[in-house]
Amino acid sequence: MDLYKVDSLTDVVGSKYSLCIALAKRSRELGHYINAKRNMERVNAVPPLIETDSEDPLEITIKELQDGKLSFSQAEEKVI
Repeated sequence: MDLYKVDSLTDVVGSKYSLCIALAKRSRELGHYINAKRNMERVNAVPPLIETDSEDPLEITIKELQDGKLSFSQAEEKVI
C-alpha cells in the first residue's frame, strides 16, 4: 500500500476526523462487496468506482477520493 498525504485528502472532506469516518464507511462497504465477490454471492453494495487490481478496501477508497469519484456531505447543525 502506498503512503498518502493526509493534507491533500482533508482538503476534499474538510477535516481529518471527517476523513476518517468517510474512509471507514466506504471501506466497509467495499469490504462487503469484495468478500461477496470472492464467495460468489450477491450483494447490494456499490462496486469500486475506479479500475484497480487491488483488493484492499482502504486503498481503493483513498484512490476513489483522490480521483474525485466520491463526495461527502455533512448534516447541518441546528442551533436551538
